[in-house]
Amino acid sequence: MIRKIAFVLACMFTSVVYAQELKVVKFEETKELDAVVYAVNDFNGNPCALIKIGLTADGVTFEGDVIKSEKKGNEYWVYMPESSYWLNINTPNTTPLRYQFAPVKKNITYVMVLQLPDQRPSVLPVELRPVGILGGDAGKSVKFNMLLVKAGRFKMGATEEQVGADEDEHPVHWCRISKDFYMAETEVTQELWEFVMGSNPSVLKGKDLPVENVSWNDCQAFIQKLNDMTKAKFRLPTEAEWEYVARGGNKTMRYLYSGSNNLDEVAWHYGNSQNSSRPVKSKKPNELGFYDMSGNVWELCWDYKQEYPKREVTDYVCTDKTKNRVRRGGGWDSGSNDKRVSFRRRIEPDSREASTGLRLVMAID
Repeated sequence: MIRKIAFVLACMFTSVVYAQELKVVKFEETKELDAVVYAVNDFNGNPCALIKIGLTADGVTFEGDVIKSEKKGNEYWVYMPESSYWLNINTPNTTPLRYQFAPVKKNITYVMVLQLPDQRPSVLPVELRPVGILGGDAGKSVKFNMLLVKAGRFKMGATEEQVGADEDEHPVHWCRISKDFYMAETEVTQELWEFVMGSNPSVLKGKDLPVENVSWNDCQAFIQKLNDMTKAKFRLPTEAEWEYVARGGNKTMRYLYSGSNNLDEVAWHYGNSQNSSRPVKSKKPNELGFYDMSGNVWELCWDYKQEYPKREVTDYVCTDKTKNRVRRGGGWDSGSNDKRVSFRRRIEPDSREASTGLRLVMAID
């Protein structure tokens, strides 16, 4: 007998290595006296040159005419004989770097500044696979993509293109997203929800349709179980993260809706949905590649809904528990106004509707 006893990720978040190259952005002689104060002699008894390399990574090794190397805080100190002119640098997560420079001089301190590559993939594929009692696949897997969102700063609220804005979309304020994060390319599908939870609460059934008829509290239970399975850190987006992505992040074209000024290009709504949600990814994506951030189903956010701050904020989250939660994006059963990227609506945490679902975010440490 085969049953589902474990779930694995096709992409293991903690162990994937993306071998990319280091880049030297500066190598120069300095007036620092460390090569003299902390002198090291070569095999002939002559003073070495000291190269100070800024690297926070552990396990870095060096090849060349290296007499001694040691880690000091966020630097590696590499001692080399006079007239040395090349060095190989090996780190665990990058391809080896061979760098040539003008022959070094004894008793002189040099500084090498390196640029580490961004090791995060722009698309992170996730696959959940049921595993049988004796190992091996025990059924159909479920796949979805998480897309990298780069940190940035944006104007949140009723900016000038948001025609017909409500009072709760004011005041417009600068909001800074200080850290990169991953967000799901699509809304959570019924297929994914059922795979994790073992049931499908949706009113309008279809494996590629977004899950709906789920409350904010239901979503927390789903996310907790998903995190237990994957050992990842999925969660709901904050309201600021949601609007930042819906607007197109650092690539924004300042559209009225997410990805267009033409609602039908990007959204399923009352006028074109034929009274039903529709399969995810069946409309045009926005500037960052995200689908259905306008229309199809409302998307629950982490925050409680309250008045906007009157100042610039960073990574803002409303934690006022006297309020209801926020949902964004509009649904298949409503008109055009609530599809705007700045439109907000509240919902009680235990309320369920056939046009309300969710989209996942994954934090990056």
